[in-house]
Amino acid sequence: MKYIPLFLLSVFLLIACNNKKVFKTQKELENSVWTYSDVFRSVIPVKDITKPYDIYFSIEHTENYPFQNIYLRISDDFHGKINIDTINFDLYDKYGIAKGKKHGKNYNVSILLRKSFKFKKPGDYKIEIEQFTRTDSLEGVTGLGFSLNAAK
Repeated sequence: MKYIPLFLLSVFLLIACNNKKVFKTQKELENSVWTYSDVFRSVIPVKDITKPYDIYFSIEHTENYPFQNIYLRISDDFHGKINIDTINFDLYDKYGIAKGKKHGKNYNVSILLRKSFKFKKPGDYKIEIEQFTRTDSLEGVTGLGFSLNAAK
């Protein structure tokens, strides 16, 4: 019985140290404003094509973000050709409670773009995201990011 807490602590530490993040990039937005012309571009390096990956986009916003949701236009070349999608993602629930994790005064929300995605060949893959909302200058967005994680 006395070894159960030690065992649980060991399991917790193993899980916490098991970092599945393969690639991560972030960008801070000047004056907490994301404009139409400020396209977030990244090149994701892929070396191991034997395993699937989860691809995430993260957005950090303040409590002053003016809308419940955000529209995004995503362009990628993951399939060997340009693929363009437009998505609508809620940053607040229907009760006005912010989704994501709170860090100081800001909230960070991760959006799963691709789940268990397998790349066909090693190389550098381009991805771009632009805000596609009702206003050119979207206030309250402080940072953007991409991450590539080994899928579970």
